[in-house]
Amino acid sequence: MKRITQRILTLALACVMLVGTLSSCANLGKTAMELGDAKITGNMIEFWLSRYKATFLEYYSSSIKAQYGLTSTDDIWRITDSDSKKTYDQLFTDYIVDNAKTYLCSLYLFDKFKLKLSDKDVKEVDEYIDELIEAYGGGDKSELNFMLAKYGANTDILREVLLIEEKVSVLQDYLYGADGVEKIGAAEVEAYYQKNYVRMKQISIFVNQRPATDEKGNYLTDDDGYVKYEEMSTADNEIARSKADEALAKIRTGTAFETVELEYDENKADDMYINGIYMSAESAYGNDADLQKIYETLLEMSVGEVRMVELTHNLTIVQKLELDEGAYDKSINSDFFVFTDAQGNQQSFAEYLVTPMFLNYVADKLAEYKDDIKYKDDIISKYKISEVEPNYYF
Repeated sequence: MKRITQRILTLALACVMLVGTLSSCANLGKTAMELGDAKITGNMIEFWLSRYKATFLEYYSSSIKAQYGLTSTDDIWRITDSDSKKTYDQLFTDYIVDNAKTYLCSLYLFDKFKLKLSDKDVKEVDEYIDELIEAYGGGDKSELNFMLAKYGANTDILREVLLIEEKVSVLQDYLYGADGVEKIGAAEVEAYYQKNYVRMKQISIFVNQRPATDEKGNYLTDDDGYVKYEEMSTADNEIARSKADEALAKIRTGTAFETVELEYDENKADDMYINGIYMSAESAYGNDADLQKIYETLLEMSVGEVRMVELTHNLTIVQKLELDEGAYDKSINSDFFVFTDAQGNQQSFAEYLVTPMFLNYVADKLAEYKDDIKYKDDIISKYKISEVEPNYYF
């Protein structure tokens, strides 16, 4: 569960406050944490929490409610995470506060390296605020402030948050951009790959449900292009389990995995991956619970080990393979190592690594500066994800 919550939190980076409490034009709220001249306020934390809450509810609330049999979204926050033993309320609040610490350290580094935002960057932020005033306030700034107050913010706080995000982008480019002072070379790319990826082959045997097929054995799909499934009988499931046990026994008594795969594998969708399947925490937890379960199992396994994992619609026999050097540079593995950025542009593996490498750098600096950071726990503790308004707009 720990890794899934981490993945959920990478999707977005706080007690509703009244407009009157933010009346001063330059009022950004009370300082919640500071490092040198860098400051993060409680209102910023509330705003970031409200953003994340909206993202969380949009993408995860339905599946979580179904999984736990919940009738109310509010009940989600009372779920206890099996790893941390924290409620979801405390767990996700803590993670967003940790994100705020990342922003704090980034602001400190921005100043330390004497970086500046361009006039163009600042102008674009101000023009965006003006567009919001027109779109949501009909040209009346006080109307926009009234909306923002639900998320603990006003136009000054929103502007500051947007400028902080621009500064983080400039800092990341300074460190890891094309001319960055912290180059990501071949050795760094390989080290990240070796640390964060696992590789496997699998044999899948359908259980509980199987793809519906036509008379020629072709999969049937619905109007959206997804494969249709049909329920399997108790007898069908017993046959499937016997088949899976038989396949696993053959591998464990010396038959080559590939030989058993040819005879028993019922899911041919991954046959094209002759080098195996590569997974990281992000690729696993950005998808469904079945991939997450396989990934966590692989982390526990030794190279060459074989295990059976029961998933929603199949019994999967996985064999953990040793990571082959430079797999990310081989075209045959491109499905696992080509990424898309926020603008829809394709990224190479090395380009994709800029953000995680940057976050690791900041995390190391946070540890280095930990004795210099001042936290106002009485302010930070005011904000909980369960209590903020979900912010779908800003």
